[in-house]
Amino acid sequence: MKRLAGSSLRNAVVLALVVGLLVPTGAVLMYDLQTQRREAMDDLRRDLARVVEILALSLSEPIWQVSPDLAEPMIKAQVDDPRFVSVLVMEPSSPRPFLEFQRSSSSPELTLSQTRGVMRDGREIAQITVTMSAAPLLERRNADMLRTLWRSALTLTLSLGLILLVMQRRVLQPMDRLSHAAANLAAGRLDQSLDKTLDLEGDDEIARVGQAMERMRQALLAAFDELRQHANTLESQVAERTAALTTTNSELTEALATLKTAQRELVESEKLASLGRLVAGVAHELNTPLGNALTVVSALEDRWRELETMLSGQTPMRRSLLEELARDTRRGQDILHRNVQKAADLVRDFKQVAIDQTTDSRRGFELAQVIEDVLVMVEPSFKHTPFKIRTELAAGVAMNSYPGALGQVLTNLLMNALVHGFEKRDSGQVSVRCAPVADDVEMVELEVQDDGRGMDESVRRRIFDPFFTTKLGTGGSGLGMHIVHNIVTNVLGGQIEVFSSPGAGTRTLIRMPRIAPQRAAGESML
Repeated sequence: MKRLAGSSLRNAVVLALVVGLLVPTGAVLMYDLQTQRREAMDDLRRDLARVVEILALSLSEPIWQVSPDLAEPMIKAQVDDPRFVSVLVMEPSSPRPFLEFQRSSSSPELTLSQTRGVMRDGREIAQITVTMSAAPLLERRNADMLRTLWRSALTLTLSLGLILLVMQRRVLQPMDRLSHAAANLAAGRLDQSLDKTLDLEGDDEIARVGQAMERMRQALLAAFDELRQHANTLESQVAERTAALTTTNSELTEALATLKTAQRELVESEKLASLGRLVAGVAHELNTPLGNALTVVSALEDRWRELETMLSGQTPMRRSLLEELARDTRRGQDILHRNVQKAADLVRDFKQVAIDQTTDSRRGFELAQVIEDVLVMVEPSFKHTPFKIRTELAAGVAMNSYPGALGQVLTNLLMNALVHGFEKRDSGQVSVRCAPVADDVEMVELEVQDDGRGMDESVRRRIFDPFFTTKLGTGGSGLGMHIVHNIVTNVLGGQIEVFSSPGAGTRTLIRMPRIAPQRAAGESML
């Protein structure tokens, strides 16, 4: 593994050197090739124009004298340059060349040609065509570049060898020893000093790493010694803390049980308070019909006492007097019957509502009828206020559920509207609506909406939290809406949502199944 690590580092250095030298060298070489080719072609173009001009002037006399022998030395003096490929001199009057020189060329793309007229006394007597190639010049330059490349390769090889030698002695070997020391530390052999394997006297980076590892070894030794000392007393500490945790857990369990008991008592108190409000309302409502009945009975008693007095005194009785007594008796009987019947109806409704709310019994019922019974109990609280209750109840909505729980939910919602929603209001209206859900025949909706003061979002979000109330210290327990939420979700098997904003009233929407889910035996309603 150490050899592989060293080899990997060595290969990385070699690759970096090779890439760092060869890539720039290759790029420079390609650039030089292109530059040399361009410069060679530019030089060839200038030299070709100059040579053609010189030959045209020099050959005018030999051509005029029709003496190729005189022209040939002039041509040979030029074509000794290896760049010349061909020289062709043609007379206009002769199909045969006056003079011709031809040399093979292997690079047509590096070849340039130029034709010029040979003038004599202002008249063209021949045409000379010269073709030259830059290939010989480029070959020489390429050979020079190849020698430079070989020198660079030799320099790279020597530099690489020297760098690897230095790295082997100054980096790779010290890193092998450093890796071995790190492996000993990882294996837990902390008793071996790193002075034996590492040179800790140096000032280079590897020596500083070794010094840091030695300090770490000494720190680990000290930490392990401290841990061994703590281990001697750890068991007793664990036992003490376990006992403390057990005691704390017992105290927390007792506190939780006490809290649950207190919560149940508060819930029961809230239920009894709700029932107490119903009793007060019913008592107030019974006062009117029973008072009327008592007044009628007192009046009839006075009339019958007058009749007895007349009979005992042997006072003659007129027919009109008897007829008047009969009429008064009949009217009193009618009034008495109506008021006693109203009292009986109130007692019957209260009895049904009270039984439902105290026994948590499940039975079949019509939703609109249960709501009307609850409203009879709640209306006395609204009777002497400027606030009204408006109903929109769908008839024939049969349910099999818990009417007492449903009545407690409706009572709490209506009393919330009265106490909280209409606070500091001169008028207001609460709408109670029930109807089947349009898209689900097995579900019904109960909606209670008021046009009161409403609430902000911070209150609406916490409205179902236990013990949360905006009437803290003034009689509010904070359990009313918490009980409502628990009854709707846990007993009636439904869902409840509250929509409200400041100044826009509050709308409470309850969706529940016609047939409530079964509850386990002994399960509390809340």
